[in-house]
Amino acid sequence: MYVRFWGTRGSIPAPLDAEAVREKIVHALMEARGKHLRSEAQIKEFVNEKLTFHQSGTYGGNTPCVELEGNANESVLCDGGSGMREFGSKFFGRPEAKQAHVFHVFMSHFHYDHLQGIPFFGPGYVPMNKIVFHGCHDDLENALRNQMQSPYFPVTFDEMKADISFEIHKPGDILEVAGYKVLTVEQDHPGRSYGYRFERDGKSVVYSTDAEHRAHHHRKKYPFIDFIRNADLLIFDAPYSFNQAGGAKEDWGHSSNITGVDFASRAQVKHITIFHHDPAASDKQLAGFLRETKNFLHRRKNTSMPRKKDKDDKEVVELDESFPEEISLSYDGLIIEL
Repeated sequence: MYVRFWGTRGSIPAPLDAEAVREKIVHALMEARGKHLRSEAQIKEFVNEKLTFHQSGTYGGNTPCVELEGNANESVLCDGGSGMREFGSKFFGRPEAKQAHVFHVFMSHFHYDHLQGIPFFGPGYVPMNKIVFHGCHDDLENALRNQMQSPYFPVTFDEMKADISFEIHKPGDILEVAGYKVLTVEQDHPGRSYGYRFERDGKSVVYSTDAEHRAHHHRKKYPFIDFIRNADLLIFDAPYSFNQAGGAKEDWGHSSNITGVDFASRAQVKHITIFHHDPAASDKQLAGFLRETKNFLHRRKNTSMPRKKDKDDKEVVELDESFPEEISLSYDGLIIEL
């Protein structure tokens, strides 16, 4: 089972500009000084082995779209941000594109960064295909249709020739879709968003973006912890630091890297990957953000501190210091095998 990230930015696409590309080239050439790089093979080895990820690559600029491995003629997608266009383009190069295919698209909510790729989804214009949009908002169909009306877009929803249907679920529902058992949960975000837990072949993936978790949810019983418990992979919305999320950007509907690690520890999540990156963050800044997140986990595991229990706290939940086993920062093109 694999999970592939096609778009990982939040709010708005954030492509690299010319200055950022030149800066990467300068850094690479600086690192190459004094090295004997005479052949293409030597250069490729140097780039792959000696340069850091933010020097040789990019975390990407597409907005949210995540693919979960489906059945032979089915695909499962989470959200339809600009990464959905990229997925659709690459899908045409796959063998399964020659046959009728079903795309199950689970929508977290309707902010534009999560649906702006739908009008550009190539397989949606192929008559033999089928798209099933899943969501928990009562206005699921209207929201998706309206964003393709004039004056917002020149091509209407009806011009997509695939067989398109809409399935509305309720928080707490348990579904059977494309070989997955799917659970739903309501999340704290302006206009409400919904998270999804996918279970298959003994593995579990939680897709939880655009969700704000408040300071008082730490170290206390909290239903979201049960929702993510024992997940093999938690895709967690965390564009901000802990201070930002609880300070100037409180009530913006997003969470922090520290909150993600805390929850993953409490819920014994094996792997947490940070998602929905701040569009203003450069690749270098994102690399630093990942380093800070890992350092927090390292410090906590290596610091013996007594647990204080407030007299008003009847339920204080202890942390399991052995989890999460892995922390990563998602990027466009990342594939995680489970």
